[in-house]
Amino acid sequence: MKPSFNRIAFTLLIAVAFSVIAPHCVATQPEVGTPSLGELPAACRAAKAAFRPLSQEDVRQARDELVQAVDRLDRRLKADGQNGANWRKYVELDNLQAQLQPDSEPEADALDKIHRKFAADHEGLDLIWFLDVRDAIRRYEFIAGLIGDTELRTAFGNLLDGLADQLQTCAAEPTAEESLAIGQALGQLSDARQVPTLVAAIRHHFARPNLFMQASADLVSAGIAEEVDETAPVRDIILGTNVRGTGHTLGNTTARLIPDDHRGVVDTIFLGTTTTKSVGTNGPMRVYSDGITRIGAAKRLWVNADGLHTLPAAANATTETKYTRMKASGRLALRIGSKQAYKQKAQSERVAARHAEQRVGRQIDEQAAEMIDHTNDNYIKKLHRPLVEHRLFPQQCDVSTTTNTLELVAMRADGSQLASPGPPPDLPDDDPDLAMRVHQSMIDNMAAGALGGKTVPDEQFEALMIEWLGELPENLQRDEDQDTWAISFATQQPVTVAFADNGFKVTIRGRKFHVGGDSHPGMNITAIYKIAETQQGFKAVRDGDLEIYPPGFVPGSGRRLNNRQMFIRTMLDRRFSRIFEKEILIEDMEPTGDWAKLGKMRPVRFTCEDGWMTMVWERIP
Repeated sequence: MKPSFNRIAFTLLIAVAFSVIAPHCVATQPEVGTPSLGELPAACRAAKAAFRPLSQEDVRQARDELVQAVDRLDRRLKADGQNGANWRKYVELDNLQAQLQPDSEPEADALDKIHRKFAADHEGLDLIWFLDVRDAIRRYEFIAGLIGDTELRTAFGNLLDGLADQLQTCAAEPTAEESLAIGQALGQLSDARQVPTLVAAIRHHFARPNLFMQASADLVSAGIAEEVDETAPVRDIILGTNVRGTGHTLGNTTARLIPDDHRGVVDTIFLGTTTTKSVGTNGPMRVYSDGITRIGAAKRLWVNADGLHTLPAAANATTETKYTRMKASGRLALRIGSKQAYKQKAQSERVAARHAEQRVGRQIDEQAAEMIDHTNDNYIKKLHRPLVEHRLFPQQCDVSTTTNTLELVAMRADGSQLASPGPPPDLPDDDPDLAMRVHQSMIDNMAAGALGGKTVPDEQFEALMIEWLGELPENLQRDEDQDTWAISFATQQPVTVAFADNGFKVTIRGRKFHVGGDSHPGMNITAIYKIAETQQGFKAVRDGDLEIYPPGFVPGSGRRLNNRQMFIRTMLDRRFSRIFEKEILIEDMEPTGDWAKLGKMRPVRFTCEDGWMTMVWERIP
């Protein structure tokens, strides 16, 4: 009588697996009377009159933010033993703390030197404690440098004029370049503590959720549904009678979604029947009986920002018994014992039912507790903590359930990024088994935070692929005679995608490439694919060769590549053509482990339009 709660956990954490969950820092809400999309350019120009001169109070606030970030890093490094001491020495944390003493004035040159340490391309400096100090130093220097700047009002007006022009040009769907420019302008306005209402209004239109996932109630129920057929010994004491025997339980576990706007809620329901053959012993009396216990049990689970949670199981049972034989040491004892047994039969059945309820509830709770601890431990260690520590956690995420679907709506965009400018495309079916709609900004923004400015060697790349995929695909394996290589990604837009015209474009921007012990100039690598539907399913077909050119290079302009550029271009084409194959078949998903019984999930829709990629899967009957 034990439903498999690991299946429940997997279902409820589908959302987590695709993007991380939970509101971490909710986007600023616009005020009543927010300008419409078409009114934003005029609102930008009108906001020039709201310029606010910066004061020493602004500098003090920025300094306080820096002190708080330094204190958090200080505590983290102290807890990290010798490794923390080494980092403290490298980033000159003691010097930085001395600069921030209440009776001292930070020296611009010293702060700038320390900031360069924090901004260096070293693994480990991408952790949130270092990132917070790096950004706080930058903001402090930025605001302190603006005090007394007589050109600040003019620069502020020019920034708003440029922002108005960009908003007018990009209309409802900005390109990656326009999104970058608008996001950076909003970041500068926020850093300078200017026009927060306008910034919130623009984000209202250009920072909407950029990931939507949903799984149907049928899929959730199919994953959880389980037949129970088990035989177990019976051990009980009922009204002073020692009962021993064997019980055979037949039943099944089902699930249903419970509507909830703030979390994903699933009720699991077990219905079963236990038939028993037992012997009850009380003094000289033995009573042989056949019993039947009908059991119903329910347990509620839900997922939210902190992981998986549950309420205690509730169970209800009824028991009926039939005495098949009675034995005693003498005729008088048998007559008295038989009379007593029949007199207490109804009460014994009620006690047996209550014991069955307690036993089933305890079994379910114990199994669920073990499963929840294991699931939450994996969630924290493998997903939540790494994303938080590398400041990649989404700014917004809502998990909810309706009667028919388990849904995830998420948004990833930091203070200098935009998300989706509009809602996702409608699904062709209101209740698909599994559907994902992702806006290109989700991928661009995650890549910027994870890869921007970083150098990634091939060993690290291969290790990441193994962690994600379980093994390194053959087409990504490096030949033994090949030199080691690494990519130093561009600081801005290291990887971007564009979903349009039923196809997609992927661009990787490297500011430098390293082969063996040599460094080579930066290149942008672009692959363009079109989506085709065949009898075998969907596939992405590459449109021509890879486009590999230096940043800013315009093909056909008459400019020629030099020998070093030609060398690295040839090497990159050979290597990345194995990653961006000519045809990529969108294969069926085949769940493993406890979920293998679902069978294959076949993609029935794969489209890329207006910045959104939509994928829908259905179970193969």
